[in-house]
Amino acid sequence: MELRLLSSLVLLLLSLSVPPISCISTNSYNGCGATFNCGNLTGIGFPFWGGDRPPECGHASLKLDCEHRAAATIQIKSVKYRVLGINQGENILKIARDDLLQSLCPPQLANTTFDPRLFAYASSYLNLTFLYGCPPVDFPVPFPFECAVKGIKERRGYVEFGTQLSGMCHASVVVPVSYSSLFNFKDVAALIGEGFEVRFAESGGCDGCERSGGRCGYDETGTEFVCFCSNRWATESGTCGGGVAADEADAPRPPGVADGRPQGPRAVTVEPSVSGTRALIKLCGLVLTRSRVFAC
Repeated sequence: MELRLLSSLVLLLLSLSVPPISCISTNSYNGCGATFNCGNLTGIGFPFWGGDRPPECGHASLKLDCEHRAAATIQIKSVKYRVLGINQGENILKIARDDLLQSLCPPQLANTTFDPRLFAYASSYLNLTFLYGCPPVDFPVPFPFECAVKGIKERRGYVEFGTQLSGMCHASVVVPVSYSSLFNFKDVAALIGEGFEVRFAESGGCDGCERSGGRCGYDETGTEFVCFCSNRWATESGTCGGGVAADEADAPRPPGVADGRPQGPRAVTVEPSVSGTRALIKLCGLVLTRSRVFAC
């Protein structure tokens, strides 16, 4: 009797506090219809999120921010980049190191690195190596500058083409630049400002989802692709049942984007403990994140 009463109470509380799954899917469907807009960068959708686009509308590592309503930025491997352009048709992201655009003496010295499962260089590029805390030398060095680095007495620095070790200098930072920008080379700061292009991976299931009337997004981990429908969860094929063949919707995913689909919520079950006086409530089919609910 005690167990049955507790089970009924749990189900009643869930019905009052957790919105229907169809409402959850509809909220995500509506939210993912918004685009990211900042300055000259407009109409940006999947797989990016940020601004008016909720987190479930894009990959966890592809969050866009808008600074002063004019400059779009993205954080990659703890380094902030200025977003110069996005070509969603070609999956091209053009970026430049924001810290080095501000000053050749950034507060933190960090190399330019990318997750190869999510990014790949899209065009020919050349690395520049910024050398910091270098001792005086008797020969000319390329592109010299002065920079105070915490914990380093020497202030001299210079830039070399290619990937170089710090050698007799205390620190080095490697930054890629586009080969094409070398034709109009003026100075190092201008070269960095031209940026470089990377290709971002995108889930292969998005085309099928959109053709079926759905909107593309990710689950609560931000890495597993899901298709949001206007009034329910996507079907097993990863589409909204708009007639797209399952093999089209399940095309091979690019490296780094897992092939995941949402499953319907499992039933809430109540199991008695060994003593028979307590109940273990398993909400194994629902994941509560902030104000949204996603199917596991």
